[in-house]
Amino acid sequence: MKKYGKIIIIVVGIIAVIALLLLICFKVTFISKKEVKDIVVDDMNVSSNDVYFESIDLELDKNYYEVELYYQNNDYEYKVDAKNGKVIYNDFNVTNNSNNNGLGNSNSNSNSNGNGNGNNNSNNAGNAKISLQEARNIALTHANLDISVVNMVKCESEYYNGVLVYEIDFTYNNYEYDYKVDANTGEIISYDKDNIYD
Repeated sequence: MKKYGKIIIIVVGIIAVIALLLLICFKVTFISKKEVKDIVVDDMNVSSNDVYFESIDLELDKNYYEVELYYQNNDYEYKVDAKNGKVIYNDFNVTNNSNNNGLGNSNSNSNSNGNGNGNNNSNNAGNAKISLQEARNIALTHANLDISVVNMVKCESEYYNGVLVYEIDFTYNNYEYDYKVDANTGEIISYDKDNIYD
């Protein structure tokens, strides 16, 4: 009986050592959830007190954190590289159009391939030199409108003729405005204004 007791103690000790080594490896390999929160808040350029994080889940098989949060009645989703902390994807949906202070409604397609044919590729937004908010403001300034009077339809990154751009779509007074803003220079590549009833 003593023999089995010693074996059990040895097995439990080995399991404890393995668990400790895995924990140490995990702490060294991946950034913490607090760091993920800081990265997301910094990317959004907002105060951490104004953001409610619903979940921060580590997807071990894909090596990224999947983050769901709320800011100003908008639902945001982020994917942050678990090793280097780089934002690899963001998506957001306006949930309250009557108080539309957010960036807009992103209908991003996570299956895009970014081959330069206009397909969305939000995964590359982290390579941009200007933020999505800056691109939105450039489009609104060009249209001579303020965020408080428009209804944002889409704000997302995509490749257009091989160039990473932000697509900014919004409506105002029966017109739909479509903008493509270069994500590196802030230059308006194209814009269009159409009556929504045409």
